[in-house]
Amino acid sequence: MTGGAFLSSKDVEKLLADPSPSARADTAEKVARAYAGVGLSDAERALAQAIIAALARDAETLVRRTLAEHLRDNPDLPPAVARRMARDVAEVAVPILQFSPVLSDSDLIELLAAVSPRHQAAIAGRSRVSAGLAEALVLQAAEPAVAVLMGNAGASVGTPLLEQALDRFPDSRAVGEALARRPGLPPKFAARLVGQVSAALREMLVERYRVPPVQAAEMMMQVRERALLGILGAGADPTGLAELLAELQRLGQLDSGLVLRALAGGDLVFFEAALAQLARIPLGNAQKLIHDPGRLGLRALWQRCRLPAGYLDMAAAVIEMARGLQQGVSAADRAFFVEAVTQRMLTDFHALWDAAELRWLSRRQSRAQAAQRMAA
Repeated sequence: MTGGAFLSSKDVEKLLADPSPSARADTAEKVARAYAGVGLSDAERALAQAIIAALARDAETLVRRTLAEHLRDNPDLPPAVARRMARDVAEVAVPILQFSPVLSDSDLIELLAAVSPRHQAAIAGRSRVSAGLAEALVLQAAEPAVAVLMGNAGASVGTPLLEQALDRFPDSRAVGEALARRPGLPPKFAARLVGQVSAALREMLVERYRVPPVQAAEMMMQVRERALLGILGAGADPTGLAELLAELQRLGQLDSGLVLRALAGGDLVFFEAALAQLARIPLGNAQKLIHDPGRLGLRALWQRCRLPAGYLDMAAAVIEMARGLQQGVSAADRAFFVEAVTQRMLTDFHALWDAAELRWLSRRQSRAQAAQRMAA
């Protein structure tokens, strides 16, 4: 490069001989900036690469770190230099590992077993992580890196990898929180995650705060159930809902409390599918029994599912409201139905719910009102 923007041979000799780390760091920055520019001759490019290779072996971390920071996203960085810097101390390696387009998936996978958790986390935080690299991280990397991967929207992570991550780190708060924030979780996996995190929270309450185990279990049950109902949002597709309910039953979490709270919150679709799952009958059969105008079908199904008899009148009232309001025609209709049901719970059936449940019902009613305003 002309005009003095690049180093001359004398500059190179002088600066590399200078014992000052800051002077050599300045050299690293100047060379890296020039190398990223345009218009270099072949001779200048070869000289720049030779200087970069020498600076990458400098004894001072400051020099190598400066070089890495200014070359981290340069696509022309010599691959051998990139691989050397990727194995350096974390201060040097992290910018290269996280941003360099020179490193291939095979380079990164090979590095995983030889570097620290901080190095691994930098790899997991790349803007794009392929399915193969993500699998290697889940199987080999330490907990912090797996947590970063689970929180990376650019990582190709399917449901099997989500499950493997949770299997490896079942008690990790960082991994659990990252998974919980990940958009589009399959309902079946989300159910498992909520149950597992609730168990960990229960243990923490008992051990750290000396909350009696029975009280902690009751608290976590309510937290879990409200979270599970929140997973569905406006409702899941039939296949996803069936998978969720089957998983809940397998985990022993499809109990009367969850089913009744779903109905009290106006989620009639969940309620119908849950009773079909509990009774082990086709959904269509359960719907016919539930909506039998004479209540004989509902009563028989209620008894088969072993639901509390004291809530049968509540269920019948909600089902009657569904017939009158034609719930489910549109988003606005569904919101109107949820508002009507929660209002009924808060007035006519408030004695069935404790204070926490009443607060949850009130919040659900407010969200339904807001949804109606949005639809209007």
